[in-house]
Parts: sequence; structure tokens; C-alpha cells
Amino acid sequence: MPANDAETTVVLHDVQGIARHSGECRNGLQWIEYELDTFTMDEPTPDTCSICDAEITSGWLCLDGGETVCASHVSYE
Repeated sequence: MPANDAETTVVLHDVQGIARHSGECRNGLQWIEYELDTFTMDEPTPDTCSICDAEITSGWLCLDGGETVCASHVSYE
């Protein structure tokens, strides 16, 4: 587990969107909100939060690295 709050929170700026938000973190990585589609998938496999290792079916996906994080680990500037 990371040592401090700065390492356990993805801080996004320039957040845009209405139905699905997207933004950029301090490291210049692009993030987008997502939710697994349980209606079109037979058995959706939950993702794992890269910060707390919780199983998640929605949260934020890093478009530049593929990591997923819980919404509780994301804040906006």
C-alpha cells in the first residue's frame, strides 16, 4: 500500500463530459470513467483497483496504461 494520500489518489484536472467523465492526471496520463456492461456480457469479470486491490465493476480506467482504480481514489482539482 502506498505511504501517503498523494500516492493513493489520482488527482484529475480539465475533467470533461456529461455521461462519462474524462480527465488528465498530474503525470499527464488520460483517465476515463467506466462501468462494466453487465447486460451484454455473460459473466463480466470484475477489475482490480490498482491502489487498494478491491474488486470493482466501475471506476476509472487509465487510457495510457490500463490501470483501473476505485472512484474513491479519484479527486478533481
